[in-house]
This record gives sequence, structure tokens and C-alpha cells, in this order.
Amino acid sequence: MKYQADSTRRSFLTTSAAALGVLALPACSTFGGKRRTKGRLRHAAVGCGGMGEHDLARIASHPDVDVVALCDVDRGTLAKAAARYPNARLYRDWRELMEHEDSFDSVHVTIPDHMHAVVMLAALEREKHVYGQKPLTRTIREVRDVRNAARRARTATQMGIQNRSQPRLRAAHALFQEGHIGRVHTVHVWTDRPNGWWPQGVGRPANIDPVPVDLDWDLWLGVAPERPYANGSYHPFAWRGWKDFGSGAQGDMGCHLMDPALWFLGLGPALNVRSDGPVPNDETFPLWSETRYEFAPTPHTTRGPLVLHWHDGGHKPPAALIADLNAGEVGGNGCMFVGEKGALIASSEALPRLVGDPSFAYVPIPAGDEVDHWHQWVDACLDRGETTAFFEYASALTEVVLLGNVALQMPHEELRWDSAALAFPDRPEADDLLGSEYRRGWA
Repeated sequence: MKYQADSTRRSFLTTSAAALGVLALPACSTFGGKRRTKGRLRHAAVGCGGMGEHDLARIASHPDVDVVALCDVDRGTLAKAAARYPNARLYRDWRELMEHEDSFDSVHVTIPDHMHAVVMLAALEREKHVYGQKPLTRTIREVRDVRNAARRARTATQMGIQNRSQPRLRAAHALFQEGHIGRVHTVHVWTDRPNGWWPQGVGRPANIDPVPVDLDWDLWLGVAPERPYANGSYHPFAWRGWKDFGSGAQGDMGCHLMDPALWFLGLGPALNVRSDGPVPNDETFPLWSETRYEFAPTPHTTRGPLVLHWHDGGHKPPAALIADLNAGEVGGNGCMFVGEKGALIASSEALPRLVGDPSFAYVPIPAGDEVDHWHQWVDACLDRGETTAFFEYASALTEVVLLGNVALQMPHEELRWDSAALAFPDRPEADDLLGSEYRRGWA
């Protein structure tokens, strides 16, 4: 039986029980006048499992939030969320939620990457406040659509890069601003992902399995091309490495780890990008990649282009550089600013470190204040401040991250990027990699 949006909670739980047998930028987040909510915030969740469950719990912990609606394509996940938020209306299909737009003020979108844009656009077109998980979208064309919709909506937005609100990165920013390393000429960003978290470098599974009774597979596929369900290969978490659904290691961690580079240095759009890693197959991203970007200089950089190197799959900055800086162990995930007088290592996993000069051992590490990333967004919805990862900034950061995935498809070739024109002027065939067609009926 098709699940109806107006089903009662009791009938839903009964059915579920039987069945049980995801730039240099302005300092504020608004363009023109703001649209803000007065009184309590009526919040709707799109995505109630995994990180969606965490986002919902953090948003719901704000004293001025009422959770009024829950939406998830997995009935079992939805049942667990309904038990925690018994007054919420229940939906399997987010489109039915949007039909009841007068019943909620805000939404978080914490579902697989391929569905971010279409759900966020629907919410923004209805002038809802939106908390969107990273990366903001799966493709660069979608990034622009969401950015433009956010400009029109003028509501409160926030991307889920909560690390920028935590003390370690805020301490790193304060330390950077003290100027110990001089102007920066190179940045290295690295992650250990995928590191067994999800499969990459593999082909489509040969097995075709029955769809679990609680899962609406058609809704889960959404805009993506139709394919058979394969147990354990996609839902609920392994989708990240599949090109139709996720954005690989760079999409997963790039928005966290490249954020300090754009934030501290005030970088604008990339000028060019080049991948020197392996070619991905038709289905998944490769097990590792190495990508090089160039950016125009800023007041925080040397006169030449700022060079940023991305390393994933366990690859790290060159061993010779680490040795020359006497940096020691740099961890599995981080961002290193290399300047005229030394280097700064920033990471959400450890306190910031200055390396490359013995005198740095005597520099005190500033105390980083902590901001609740989710409550900051709720407060902005209620006209009590602004967000730090609003969609204007988030779209610029996501564009840089996703350019790396475009470069993966054309390795060992420097691609000049014209951000204003949304094009690769010297290689127009690369423009086809900026977006993808939606499945019929989902455009």
C-alpha cells in the first residue's frame, strides 16, 4: 500500500511494526532583506538516520524548536525517529512534505548527495530555512542552482561543516591571524578516506537482491539512473563512493578540510585544476587521488598563484616537506599552510601546530571558542544572528571541492576554469562533467 502523508501516527507504527517482523565573501548571509521566523521554529527533517539522526538531535536540542515533521525513505528508520518525536507528522516522500509547506518553517537535508539539490531547491523555493549537509550538492551546476535559490529566498542557511565552529579550527584561525608563518604560497590538504568506510575503485555489483520491505527503492534512487538494488552496496551508507549517488573521498571530506584554506586566506574561485591520480571507472571514484589547484593571490598569500594540493586515500604531503619542516606525524586528516617563515597545521583532530622554526615552540596556542553550529543556524532562523557556513560561502567551497572530481575524469591535464561563465574555456567537452541528467519524472 502506498504510504499517505496524512496517515495517522498509530497506523504508521502498526504497519511499521508488522513490516519489521542523508571566496572572498561578505560577512553576512543575506542579500537584500532577510526573511526570518518569529516565535518558535517548526522544523522538518528530511533524512532521519545516520548523520540525519545526529543533525535532527542537535537541532531539536535548541529550546525554541518544535519538530513537526519527519521524512525518510526507510520505514524502519522513520519508526525510530517517530518514537523520539511523537508529535511529528510522518512522510516517506519529501515531495508530500513540501505539499504541506504551511506546516513547517525549516528543514534539514541529510540524505545521499545525489538528492541534496532537488530537495533543497524545493524548500528554498518555498522560502524555508535550510540546513544542508556537505557537500552542498553532487554537481557544480546544482551548486549554482542552490546558490541562486538561496539568494532569492533570503532565509537562513547553513552547510553541515560543523568543524569550523569547533575550538580547534577556531584556534587555528586565531593563530594564523597572528602572522607567524608570513605570507602563504602553498597549501596541502589530505584525508585518509575512503579507508574502508565505503568501497571505491570497484565495478557495479553482480548481485541483484530483493529490496528490503522497509525501503522505498524508487524514492531512494530519486534523480539517479535506475539500477537494481544490491544488498550492502548502496543503502544506507556505502553510496558515497558511487558516482551516481555520492562524490567520493573529496566530496565527503573536502568541504571540511579545504574550508580552512578558503576561510583563512580569503580565496576566490580556482583558476585551474589538474588531477594526477588514477582514472576512475564508470561506477566509482578511485581508491586515491592527487589534485592540484591554483588560486589568485590574496593579501594573505605571496604574489604568485596560491597552489593547493589535495591528497586522499591515505596520501599525505610529500615526506621531504614534512621532514624539512620537522613536522613529525601529521595525522590522517589535515590542512597545512606553508608560508615564507614556516607552516601551520590545522585539523579538527588536534590542536593547531606551528612548524618549521624552533622559536615556534614558545608561541602560545590561542584558546578557540566553541559555537554550536546547529544552534547558530536556529538562532539565525529566529533573527538572532547570522550563520558562518551560509550557502553563499558553502556554494563557493563546494564548487572548489567538486572541481577536483571533474579533473579526475580528465587526468594529467590542466583545466583552466572560468567560474563566472561556469565553463572550461579551453576544453568545452569538460563542461559536460559539470552536471548530469535527472531520471525521467524527477527533473
